[in-house]
Amino acid sequence: MTLAQPEARLYGTFLLDNPEEKKLLQRRARMVRALREHLHGGGFTEVATPLLCRSRESAPIPQFDTTNPLTGEHYHLRHSAQDHLRRLAIAFDRVYDLGKMIRAEREDDRRAIEFTMCQAAARDLSLSQGISLLTALIQHAVLSAYGRLETPGIDWSHIRIQSFHDAAGEALHADGPLADQDLADGARKWLTSNNHRVGATDWEVLEDFMKHAIEPGLTTPTVLTGFPYPLRHNSRIDQATGLAERFSLIAGGIECADGGLKLRHAADYRPMVEANITLREQLHGITGDRGPVDFFDDLDAAGPADVFTFGLGVDRLLALCAERSIHTVVPFPFR
Repeated sequence: MTLAQPEARLYGTFLLDNPEEKKLLQRRARMVRALREHLHGGGFTEVATPLLCRSRESAPIPQFDTTNPLTGEHYHLRHSAQDHLRRLAIAFDRVYDLGKMIRAEREDDRRAIEFTMCQAAARDLSLSQGISLLTALIQHAVLSAYGRLETPGIDWSHIRIQSFHDAAGEALHADGPLADQDLADGARKWLTSNNHRVGATDWEVLEDFMKHAIEPGLTTPTVLTGFPYPLRHNSRIDQATGLAERFSLIAGGIECADGGLKLRHAADYRPMVEANITLREQLHGITGDRGPVDFFDDLDAAGPADVFTFGLGVDRLLALCAERSIHTVVPFPFR
């Protein structure tokens, strides 16, 4: 099925006439069920976090907005459940949400506006323990859906770990490890020479460099760790190395999961959120943002905590396994 096939709009009829597409939808159902089973077996509690949010999320991205036609109340549609799960981690040792996300994306074969995400937060895990938890979860879900780890698109039997700087050095053909500023300068030159947009900040430059230079070269499942400071997102910095305790899982040349050890209390988050508010105004013209006040208040009330979080794109995982466009594995692709 492709977006160009008008008969696919009649989705029920399309599945009836195409048994293989129906089998793929059933495979997706087994994958989702396996994710829940594995997380429940690991002591996680499932909580459905809000889809309609009064505050914008902390990332420097635009969000869809909507208004209650009866009351006029304004809401932002959920881009991620991470902030809500981080708040719940003050009361639960392990918690997760498995549901729909709505993102302002430019849709292509690998990106959809509406998709299913599995996100989790767990207290008192190291980065390596958290990565092991996620990779075991993925392998269990793939095995449940396919009966084997070697799928048509990806072989999940081995998931390797590589440092971000090593991957960046390979993309830049560097002789050895690069300091952060040398890395940013090299990324700017690479983006320019390959006719990509070059952003004004190191964060924009390195995000685009990862997307266009690093990810396409990682076809076998690879966990990138040890991110430079500009790509820390809301992860902690390892004081011994100066690197962010963050990871990204890439397969088939695209990220399908990410996460890390989160900042420990509200005082750590506030400067990052304020910088993101400024960046969101500069990049997208969004003003009047007070930040996630309830998020700060919950974290202030609870005190510092060590929390590992991850997000896994369920539809993207299945699309990678099936070697298909994401729009052919998302139920009702035409909404």
